[in-house]
Amino acid sequence: MIRILLCAFNEAKNIEKLIPSIIHEFELMQREFEIIFCLDCSTDNSVEVIEKYKKQCPITILPIENQRGLGIAFKKTFTHTILNCSDNDLIISFDADCTHKPSQLSEMIKIFDNENLDFMVASRFVNSSSISHFPFYRIMISKSISLFLQILFPIKNTKNKNKIKDYTSGYRIYKNSILQKLYKKLGANFITEKDFTYVIEILIKLNQNKLINNFAEYPIKYEYGEKIGASKLRLSSNFSRLILLCFKLLK
Repeated sequence: MIRILLCAFNEAKNIEKLIPSIIHEFELMQREFEIIFCLDCSTDNSVEVIEKYKKQCPITILPIENQRGLGIAFKKTFTHTILNCSDNDLIISFDADCTHKPSQLSEMIKIFDNENLDFMVASRFVNSSSISHFPFYRIMISKSISLFLQILFPIKNTKNKNKIKDYTSGYRIYKNSILQKLYKKLGANFITEKDFTYVIEILIKLNQNKLINNFAEYPIKYEYGEKIGASKLRLSSNFSRLILLCFKLLK
């Protein structure tokens, strides 16, 4: 079974486009799947939009917390899959704002299965990847952060010595078994970051605990122009969180 994890804050218009795309891709693949949502204190009509599709595919909506934050929301979805799903399941996370394309899932899953990977990240910084309609300064910030993290926390594939280049992409595939092992070691502290920096934290913690020995980066087609609405990412606050996180992980 494949579990799709989506966390969103007031993304009803994007969700309306995204769910049919996911359903279409899995119908073509003929693979069983479930979509697991956490709506991160959304105040729009996201619940009503999601409910419309429950007859077309399995959908779980996790209880909405009073405390906002992307890391908090994803911690809830990851914990749900760790505790309630099979260790053989594939866990796929991506953004709910239509910047990550479900049309790439088929090839990503095929490579993941054929190469028996532990982990895959859809990367913006490998050959054949592309980024459209994304502010240049945001690209440079993301690249700089990833280069900085490559120096501090290098992640190498034990089979082919490749290194992860994109530390901040949230479009990923995990074996549920590695998440379960991380949870067994760290408990609720497997994610402590409340916001976007959780994507960096969980990746580094998986590597520090030697749980992603065989991984791959897939060249993403990142289409920021597909997004409806303004970005909710606060660069200044996330940068300070990143510095604090690095100090914490280096201990």
